Amino acid sequence: GKLSQLQEEIALLGSRPLLVSGSRSFIESDSYKELQSIFAKLNLSVATAHIGSEPSPEQIDDIVTTHQESKRDVVIAIGGGSVLDAGKALSAMLVEKGSVIRFLEGRGTEQPTGRKLPFIAIPTTSGTGSEATSNAVISSVGADGFKKSLRHTNYIPELALVDPNLTLSCPRELTVACSMDCFTQLVEGYLSTNGSRITDALALDGIRVVHRSLQLVCTNGRSIGARTDLAYGALLSGIVLANAGLGTVHGFASAIGGYFTVPHGVVCGTLMATANKLTLKSLRSQGDKTNSLQKYTTLGRICSGAEKKSDTWFQNFFTDELERLTDELAIPKLGAFGVKTDDIDKIVAQTGNKYNPVRLAENELAELLQSRM
Repeated sequence: GKLSQLQEEIALLGSRPLLVSGSRSFIESDSYKELQSIFAKLNLSVATAHIGSEPSPEQIDDIVTTHQESKRDVVIAIGGGSVLDAGKALSAMLVEKGSVIRFLEGRGTEQPTGRKLPFIAIPTTSGTGSEATSNAVISSVGADGFKKSLRHTNYIPELALVDPNLTLSCPRELTVACSMDCFTQLVEGYLSTNGSRITDALALDGIRVVHRSLQLVCTNGRSIGARTDLAYGALLSGIVLANAGLGTVHGFASAIGGYFTVPHGVVCGTLMATANKLTLKSLRSQGDKTNSLQKYTTLGRICSGAEKKSDTWFQNFFTDELERLTDELAIPKLGAFGVKTDDIDKIVAQTGNKYNPVRLAENELAELLQSRM
């Protein structure tokens, strides 16, 4: 029911909002009607923009051009991760002006100033945690495509309204993808070599609630308890990734997402088990200098609920559990989206594994991809 708080919060931030939403079917939803009621009570002058997929530079630039002269003073994004990313980028670019591509990491030549309009993020899925991060992912899909971030610490939303009720209508396929994205972010953030005691604590709390509800939310999307666990876990995953960074799976997701139209959560879900099995194997063979093996033990203990088992048993249980979830949730392989063996080398060349507990060699990354073709 937190959406109802928008009325008192928006009055503090602006009176001419730009409302960014996803598919146009949202206009027929009860949530949209509640929003319109709030806007009417406050007599707000509202403009709208729709994002149907991961935002591209052209989409952001076109929306900025359309609304540049209308003196918008606050941006509200209600939708999935792509919608929140778009809203985040628009709140910045309506102030920065010019093309967003100038400021994208690895593509642009300028640093953003951090100036922006106030931004309210209202997630309707539980996956990316964009409501708590400082970056907006912008994509251009194709042979020379890319998936890069517009980033500044000031881009963290002024307000995140996390209302599990808004996720109840999320279809199963999208729920599975978002849930695995959330789970991956929490695990990679926990294992990150850039983590801290604080991010570890937040990640573990998120892992506990997400694991206990992940399968339930994917089979019974009307369970408000399961939806609440996932909404909470997604919020924590955003906080964790913003402070600890992520690992190899998200390195792959960035590279693959630039070349192919594959849902981000599907990339994460389909690679998560294999990537962790390979990482665990490398830690054992190379010698663990980062306490990561002990972390895998903790993950196995949380997910198994067992007590008097060896460290090796717990570690193996965790990676086996990831494999079981991948199979039982029927997460598609990459080949279903047009990824071919011939594409592996170019994907690997663009894949980073900066904060992974071990640095995986290119041939290992290639074998990992091949296993999920």
